Amino acid sequence: MSIRLMCGAVVLLSLACLVPAHGAEPAPLEVIKVGVFAMSPFVNAGPNGASGVLVDFFDHEIAPRMGVRFQWERPMTTARLENSLVSGRVACTPILAKTAWREKAGIVFAGDVHIHLEPCLAVLPDSPLHSVASPADLAGIVVGWVQAGALPPFMLDKRIQLDRIGSVDWSSANLEKLKLGRIGAAYFSNRYTPQFVAAQTGTTLRIVKLPTQGVKLYGAFAPGAPRSLAVRYERAAGEAFANDRFSLYVHKAVLAQVLAAPPKVDELQDAH
Repeated sequence: MSIRLMCGAVVLLSLACLVPAHGAEPAPLEVIKVGVFAMSPFVNAGPNGASGVLVDFFDHEIAPRMGVRFQWERPMTTARLENSLVSGRVACTPILAKTAWREKAGIVFAGDVHIHLEPCLAVLPDSPLHSVASPADLAGIVVGWVQAGALPPFMLDKRIQLDRIGSVDWSSANLEKLKLGRIGAAYFSNRYTPQFVAAQTGTTLRIVKLPTQGVKLYGAFAPGAPRSLAVRYERAAGEAFANDRFSLYVHKAVLAQVLAAPPKVDELQDAH
């Protein structure tokens, strides 16, 4: 073989190496195990695992920007989620309120807050509670909540009697206790959750606003998770949450629920 032919063969072989083989599969995405607690419509606990607004948003907006695939664990209790993060059983969770205990346990919180929620109480229509100006207004009323769930300082006043439930489907369980008269009100970190659960269960509620600051929810990571994971998340979240993109997901879910089960005028109203 001449030197010219040998050089040509080498060039063709080099070019062939640069062209991917026909039908070659792309490199598999990094899989991130995610833990969540149920909080409709953000996270729903269904027969097929976690679903809801937050799951859809993270799968479609956050994961592609991070170049990963999220593996969603079945919704768990808040206490188990805390333990799963501390032990490293899950790498992260998309929403978690910051508390002194969680920080002391080593849970790492993202620097920016992208989700703010306004807490409220859900009561039955015939409840004497129509407004809340101070913790004294809740004296003598048993308020349902969930074990290990964070609360704003307002709700930690000693005059407020809390009944914490240790259930994955805590929101439905608390509304059932409310209907049975076992509690006088149910605390929620946002108004969407009681609205959704009420529509699903046919419960008539009245929503009472609380004079307290909104709840800040952070992305949170296991103590042993690589720092690079949090950095990539923060960069992706900054882009994904921009321009109220997350609100569009929430409003779409709310509209779908209203169309599926239109509420009556007095089914869910604000008490001022």
